[in-house]
Amino acid sequence: MNRIMTDVVLAIGLIAALAAHGADPAPSIAPGVRRITPERLANYWLHGYFLQMDEAKMAKAAGEFLRVATLVERGYDPLAYRYLCLTAHYRSHLNFTWDALAGSAAALERLRNAIHEWGEGGVADEGYLHRFAACVNDDLNTPQAIALTWELAKSGLPAAAKKATLLRFDEVYGLRLADWAPLETVLSEEVSELVKQRDVARSEKRWKDADRLRDDLYALGFEIEDTPSGTHVKPRKSAAH
Repeated sequence: MNRIMTDVVLAIGLIAALAAHGADPAPSIAPGVRRITPERLANYWLHGYFLQMDEAKMAKAAGEFLRVATLVERGYDPLAYRYLCLTAHYRSHLNFTWDALAGSAAALERLRNAIHEWGEGGVADEGYLHRFAACVNDDLNTPQAIALTWELAKSGLPAAAKKATLLRFDEVYGLRLADWAPLETVLSEEVSELVKQRDVARSEKRWKDADRLRDDLYALGFEIEDTPSGTHVKPRKSAAH
């Protein structure tokens, strides 16, 4: 497993899988690193296969060229695009659609929230690390690795072990899960009071009252999520835009 984490593979998912740059060391060395150390950050690098939009190959000449700035302008985190790339094998076409990106953004948000809700990390599970290593060593089978990630997230392992294991996975994914934290939501007195009333209703097992209060909060533009660490309140997406 350590071999995978340290022997970095630089994968680029926008251009065709051609051997045009096979001997070029420049992409494997970050700007300025050469002045500090002669060591490479990656021993291998490669292109993903063609990125397509609506089944048509993306190319500047065709006037259909996706830029990261375009994603940001539309309100997407560029890391959602990274997640999308991970769902396709680098040897296969990746067909880009905005619906597919939205799905990847939602999946990434669920992973981020899970990592946050699991609290402090513990000891990574060796069984899952071994299976993840097998996926990566199987010709960079990232789709299978992503499937394993969700198996881990839904498993019965302790939260601390799941967090530690997923953060090890992310040393390969580069989704920066450890750096993410939810935005703080400032609640009005009215909303805060409704949340408190709902918490009391839930503690007293008055489920109908709790459901009614959830509906009241939804009408005010907020979603409620009950987690092991407590009640999370966030603006509804439709209300936030």
